[in-house]
Amino acid sequence: MSAIEDLYQSDPAIIWAGIGVALLIVEVLAAGGFFVSFAVAAFLVSAASWAGIMPRPLLWNMVIVAAMGIVLTPILRALLRKYSNRTPDINQY
Repeated sequence: MSAIEDLYQSDPAIIWAGIGVALLIVEVLAAGGFFVSFAVAAFLVSAASWAGIMPRPLLWNMVIVAAMGIVLTPILRALLRKYSNRTPDINQY
């Protein structure tokens, strides 16, 4: 087994937290509000894995992150639109 597989078997919460951080970095580089929902989903799976209430198999965790990311995308995008400080376009007459 590789080092990543060994780490996942011993503590999957670290892997999911790392994926969440990586997705937040991607979100900063490609600001659009899409990757932040999957980062939040990865952090939630990480917390659930750390608490011991998440199943161990990687496939189930990936399905849960994907489903939560899809559900959270429109919710978080609406919140980002609502609370973003948009200045009017100075180029419009």
